[in-house]
Amino acid sequence: MKIDPKYIQELGKLVLRCKDVIAEHNWDLLAFVFDIADGHMANSGFIYIGDEVIPASARIQEDKMALSNKIREFQQAIFEACGHKFVQLLIQMNSAGKIHIDFEFDNPKRWNMGPANYHAMREQLRPVFV
Repeated sequence: MKIDPKYIQELGKLVLRCKDVIAEHNWDLLAFVFDIADGHMANSGFIYIGDEVIPASARIQEDKMALSNKIREFQQAIFEACGHKFVQLLIQMNSAGKIHIDFEFDNPKRWNMGPANYHAMREQLRPVFV
């Protein structure tokens, strides 16, 4: 599947505008999971500063729908390319500007977090860039 790099670049720029990302200006790594359903989208994630892990959400204060709209546009482009819509999207970045995305097409609970798996999930989602 060929993905237009403009989507990844635009998503990265939008994530950098999110309130929690701006507030933790000295972050090293970040990871956000977006759960996408018909008519609804939610997200949760983590900002990593050295050994410290801070729970975070991805929301742009001055344009609350910008990121959601871009993700829906991206989801549609993926659907047109491969015939499937992703139900979860993982966006990982480092402070040097590298970005990694991953999709989940079948299991809407793949990256879900709760009390039982919170610590394991925050480490599973920690970006590793080589």
